[in-house]
Amino acid sequence: MGLYTRQKIENWVSDFCGSDAVRSLSSGTREYAPELLTTFLVAACEARDVEPEDIEEPDLKPALLKLARLQLPGSAKFEVPMLCGAMLADLESQGRLSGGRVLGAYVRALKEAFAEAASGKPKPVKRPGSRIGRNDPCPCGSGRKYKKCCGND
Repeated sequence: MGLYTRQKIENWVSDFCGSDAVRSLSSGTREYAPELLTTFLVAACEARDVEPEDIEEPDLKPALLKLARLQLPGSAKFEVPMLCGAMLADLESQGRLSGGRVLGAYVRALKEAFAEAASGKPKPVKRPGSRIGRNDPCPCGSGRKYKKCCGND
């Protein structure tokens, strides 16, 4: 990423953080907003090596989940998707990003995925089928019972 692109992102973020759109968020979120939004936009641009005005949906999810790994207070952490969505919508109203409102709605819809990633707890793995019992036919196709075939290992 070039220096000009980074400065453009920082200017967009500072303009947004000085606007009325940020006032609806908690003070903890407003405190971290410049750092969070800069990291978000830089990560979105680096996903496909594009300029900020060319960001699309596939660039946003990895960028948002990157923010989930940051150490933030609990109140600020769960407002991050709202903050990023509000900024994208604001960028469209300023004529800087086409489709910003739709992208903002997409980021806000990723709230559950963000909360899951931010919690740090791994999601339990569920097997698609039922367990193989000892007396069931062996899945290898031999026709013998599992206990006499592959279950004997």
